[in-house]
Amino acid sequence: MPDFKYSIANVPDIDQRWTSLPGGGGAFCVPTSTMNWMYYIANHGRPSAVVFPPADPSASSSTAMNVLMLSLFMLTHPERGTSGRTWHQGLDAWLKHRQVPAIALLFTVEDDSWILFDRLQQCAAAGGLLTIARGRYYKINGEYFRGGGHALTVVGLSSTSAGKQIVVHDPAQDDSDPETQSSPKKSTGNLTPMFGKFDGTLATMLRWGSSESPYELIDHVMIIFPLFAVTNLRGGAITVYSASLTSDAVEAREIPTPLAAGIADLAIHPAMRVAALGEGSGDIVAVDLISGDSRRLARLPGARRLAYGGRSRRLFVAQDRHVVALDDHGKEVSRAALDRPIDALAFDAAENRLIVASVSAGKLLRLSPELRHHGSHELPHVPGQGRLSLTVDEGDGALRLTRAGSPHVAELQAHPTNARAPGASPLRSGGVVPAERVKERGAIHVSAAGRIATFDRDGERVEGSPFNGLPAGPLLEVARSYSNADPEKMRRPEWHNR
Repeated sequence: MPDFKYSIANVPDIDQRWTSLPGGGGAFCVPTSTMNWMYYIANHGRPSAVVFPPADPSASSSTAMNVLMLSLFMLTHPERGTSGRTWHQGLDAWLKHRQVPAIALLFTVEDDSWILFDRLQQCAAAGGLLTIARGRYYKINGEYFRGGGHALTVVGLSSTSAGKQIVVHDPAQDDSDPETQSSPKKSTGNLTPMFGKFDGTLATMLRWGSSESPYELIDHVMIIFPLFAVTNLRGGAITVYSASLTSDAVEAREIPTPLAAGIADLAIHPAMRVAALGEGSGDIVAVDLISGDSRRLARLPGARRLAYGGRSRRLFVAQDRHVVALDDHGKEVSRAALDRPIDALAFDAAENRLIVASVSAGKLLRLSPELRHHGSHELPHVPGQGRLSLTVDEGDGALRLTRAGSPHVAELQAHPTNARAPGASPLRSGGVVPAERVKERGAIHVSAAGRIATFDRDGERVEGSPFNGLPAGPLLEVARSYSNADPEKMRRPEWHNR
């Protein structure tokens, strides 16, 4: 691999210890290292990224208040710190609340392939803003066990024949005075891959330095990535729209695929890839959105719909009366037979369930990631006769359905904690909107009459969405935040970062 050097300038280096923070801020490394990026975004054209201006760490009073506000979103404990799960949930909510056009991608030791240097390199080069957690591990009977960790802001990466290095801002460095902000200071670590059994998981992680008491390993990678959308404007190619984190600009690029006959469905993989289904062929290709490369993933005759989901990032493929789960290499890992045709798929991340819509059965089926049946709901009436689309609101879990050519969205709130009767409502824009495809991220993004339009939960047009008015094909997918963190593991004190 050729030499690589990445460096990002003018990133703040906020101290985590402040007299005004609970516990003096000693456990606030996660909101502090993440707030560095909010200040960076605010200083480069999006001031809404912070609550209390100015976005200048030297303004001590506002700095501590901004860290405190973000810590409330992340449920930071003044002694234990922040778990990876609440870190991700809090950051995702903050980005939406502050109207920053970005998604939060969290990968932990559960996902071996994303702890390696080459993918960090690719994400940084593609515009991702990286924060890591460096876990402290202790070796007991040949296995490594975590004993807490610390979050750091990544401002540099390099790979040469001499080795790999990471450059960070450490929020706990040079902050001995809890009343004032210290001067920025960079720390550098040498990285080497290390394979082992870590808290029950066989994985390769990046080891920081050479300490054995404890071993220091990168076991969380949080990436703030520009919000993007994928559509099929022409033939077998996909068009990718990427919002800028530092301006109102939107980059558009076309990526060709080998699906010359056209694309029947699209699904966004959390690791910055897209699965595209060939029209009429059953061919499924994986497109890397960073490199632009395409590769054939699988061929499933009769395949009609795609959906990604779950901590293992399975690709679920609907054939006429079967659902098939594929791994990242296109290998079939499970299959379920249904007694009625399948019309739409979506994954409910909050409930860790695949939702399958069958119009002829009049049902929404709930399947586990292993494709075991977990109940069903009555399918709400969806006005229109066109192709059915299904999405799950990542905030409240509402299931929303629409049909090509119809201006209505049908909604069903099926979660037992917030059950609500089904109903359909129109999208209001001063005229009929032929909604061909609906996906949403706190809003409803629609491909309508060849253009992208955004609506709120009440069906009113949302102005200011970065993709409004851009050309769209019949398929439209908008990226969502993602985390592979194990909820049970993240509840344990040793998996908090401070």
